Amino acid sequence: GSNLAKKYNAHFMQNWHEMVQREDLDGIVVCTANDSHSEIIIGSIEYNKHVFTEYPLARSLEEGKIAVEAAISKKRILRVSHNEPVSETHQAIRQEIEHLGQLLVASFMRLTPSRGARPDILFNLQISGPPAHFFIYHIYPMVDLFGQAKWVEANAIYKNLTDSGSYNKFVNSVTVGFNNGGIGHWIWSGGIEIQSAEQYHRYVLDGGTLINSGAEWQLSTKSGLESITPTSVQYPSVIDLWLNEVLDNNLASAQIDVAKALDAIRVSLLAEKAMQENIRIPIHYSD
Repeated sequence: GSNLAKKYNAHFMQNWHEMVQREDLDGIVVCTANDSHSEIIIGSIEYNKHVFTEYPLARSLEEGKIAVEAAISKKRILRVSHNEPVSETHQAIRQEIEHLGQLLVASFMRLTPSRGARPDILFNLQISGPPAHFFIYHIYPMVDLFGQAKWVEANAIYKNLTDSGSYNKFVNSVTVGFNNGGIGHWIWSGGIEIQSAEQYHRYVLDGGTLINSGAEWQLSTKSGLESITPTSVQYPSVIDLWLNEVLDNNLASAQIDVAKALDAIRVSLLAEKAMQENIRIPIHYSD
């Protein structure tokens, strides 16, 4: 940290509690391990700082709720690093879905041969949560497109799981029923015997199926395949969006999006409970 600070002529501080109390700072960017996100978010907002945080919003649902409520009460901009609000492709998909009727099923699968360059801390249940949680950026797009879920079911397999929560091979499966109708389903497998990574999406609606197997999104109907053309967006990155929200004091935009980030971790964290108890978990939004 000290060497990095010198390289960029920045000030290095070891204690984030002291940092968030500085009066010459307007915003805090949180890039720590998953289990400390909410603590730093809440602490920063208590000292009237705007916050941009890496996903997931929090390691526990209760802390996620507290973080969002604190941002609302303190009128601070809190944004999670989900890229969809500034994604040309995602916004084009949203426009297509508006004309395709009722969702039937939305599915996602990723198969990964090994950890690659990922740090050991990621494959740790206590710190990062289950894959359903640290892969929250796969859950968020469906929540953004299809709304809140009313129940969740999940299963998990971990190989070489230690008492400290680390493992080196896994399968996570999560299924939800959306309030507006339709099913959402995710499968993540890592450290498995496969030559190279595979990933695909399918959004099946009454009027057509949106498909992606890696390169691009297409609309598939009985008439054939049609490529989806990305639409234009206002901001080049999600952190540019956050900075402009701070400068313009655009609380409404940020509050809508952080509510979706909270809904996403409702799925991942209640999925964790469903894995542990092997039951379907209803999702309540009034708690």
